[in-house]
Amino acid sequence: MPSLELAPASPSREAFARDYLCSRKPGLFPVSPDLAHLRGLWTDEHLTAAAGEAQLEVEQRRSAGEGFGKGHRVPLSFGETLRRMAAGDASLYLTTQAVGMAADGHPDLYASPIAELAGDIPLVPHIMGKLVPQQINIWMGAAQDGSSTGLHTDFHDNLYVLLRGRKRFRLYPPQLASKMYTVGKVERVHPNGRIVFKGQGDVLPDGSDAGEARQYLARHDAEQELAAAEAAVAQGLPGAAKRLKAAEEQLDEVLEAALGDDFDALDDFDAMEEAVPPPRPAAAGDPDSFCRVDLNLTDAQLKKKFPQFPGKAAALECIVDAGQMLYLPAGWFHEVTSYATEGCPTHLALNYWYHPPDNLKDAAAALEQPYTSDFWPAVWEGRRAEYEARHRQQQQVKQPDSQLQGQEPEAEAAQTKSKKGKGGSKAAGKQAAAGKQAAVAADSKAGKRKKQSQAADSKKRKAA
Repeated sequence: MPSLELAPASPSREAFARDYLCSRKPGLFPVSPDLAHLRGLWTDEHLTAAAGEAQLEVEQRRSAGEGFGKGHRVPLSFGETLRRMAAGDASLYLTTQAVGMAADGHPDLYASPIAELAGDIPLVPHIMGKLVPQQINIWMGAAQDGSSTGLHTDFHDNLYVLLRGRKRFRLYPPQLASKMYTVGKVERVHPNGRIVFKGQGDVLPDGSDAGEARQYLARHDAEQELAAAEAAVAQGLPGAAKRLKAAEEQLDEVLEAALGDDFDALDDFDAMEEAVPPPRPAAAGDPDSFCRVDLNLTDAQLKKKFPQFPGKAAALECIVDAGQMLYLPAGWFHEVTSYATEGCPTHLALNYWYHPPDNLKDAAAALEQPYTSDFWPAVWEGRRAEYEARHRQQQQVKQPDSQLQGQEPEAEAAQTKSKKGKGGSKAAGKQAAAGKQAAVAADSKAGKRKKQSQAADSKKRKAA
């Protein structure tokens, strides 16, 4: 069985993009400098003090021989979870938590206990460059003899940071998807490894839905043009009033299209927002991305039951120890077995999921513009500041100066932007009058556009 070797050092952004991001190959590294402090910081005492009261849904297996990933969860506080695991309760496993829907119609980046611990961690570790984060999670258990997640694939690039214990990953590339006996039917495998299952719709290589991305970008561009047109009117530029009128009409058309036929009969947007959708039925069984293959079977049993499966010997094995991190591109199948180690009853990991990049022709492209579409960068542009406010203190204190070279400090950037916007004008009086006139003229349409925009967001949230 081939094994993934530990790199001698955490790579630079450029080396990471060239050797791993573009090649879509896993990589094992020493934990990066902006995450290294967590091994000493995240003691049970610190976690309890910072987030002990957070209410969670913790996975619980019914017997020692049962693997995790079966979906049986129990409500526990984080503090109680920590206490029980420290006492050796190996039946519990803290995994991903359900996240809410943000105001922009996209899922929140994290839930508790990450929400309470956000100040401890970087929002985007330096090595990941301009990849757009999808979710941040904590994984924790107390298995002494090893507990398995089962063989499955993920839809996002994964940076997995181990802080306690040991993990064994058995990996298979996404190109073997047709031989992995997944629960769902594989419809396509994109060149970047993103696997699409039947029934998931028109999913692009970056994981976005083609229709949603097209609609979002049309609205984003229309809103940007409207803002530029309003600024032109305020400055008294020639043709600005005509440009503003066209921009308003364009945004109205985009928002009307976003509402769709389902809302043609609804004139009362306030009533629509108060409507409660019927509950979605609970999914049964394992997700599409899980494999039916049981790696606990012998080679002979596997060959008989799953004749096309490449076998255990074909797996790329990776042993991750505390203080190391694994990069796993989207689509790679993996089975994870977790172990507590001597002197510590628990294993603990932090992971970041990222929307998979698809602009991978070379390292420079992957570094500066990792996506061929503007969709995820535009979504992130609209929500990043909200999250940065929660993580900023940690980033300023923990991130090494060498990693900040070439980056304009936030406060300095804000001052620069402010100075640029305070340029004098010989026609200040005329501009003020024009701006006031434009505001009055646009007031009624702005109210309608706001409700249309809220309605479009509401529709998307209810469909999610």
